[in-house]
Amino acid sequence: QLVSCFSFSMLADKLNMTPEEAERWIVNLIRNARLDAKLDSKLGHVVMGNNAVSPYQQVIEKTKSLSFRSQMLAMNIEKKLNQSGRSEAPNWATQDSGFY
Repeated sequence: QLVSCFSFSMLADKLNMTPEEAERWIVNLIRNARLDAKLDSKLGHVVMGNNAVSPYQQVIEKTKSLSFRSQMLAMNIEKKLNQSGRSEAPNWATQDSGFY
């Protein structure tokens, strides 16, 4: 496992921030990107691990997310149609077009 360690002050210099701003920035980055990292506020260091996820696992996770979002979208559309009291099919639904 590849491990990298750097200090808040070095990061602050590179990003033209104060060490406190750099610490907040890296904390938010770690949370939002779900990185494998540990912070040592006393020493002012960040230790980052390498959690390499296989491309296959990435595709599986993205597909699950997309499937869930598609189901939620379909449910919300159906709910909106039921709330509006429409009984006919929406114009984008499959309709008899006369082509056989």
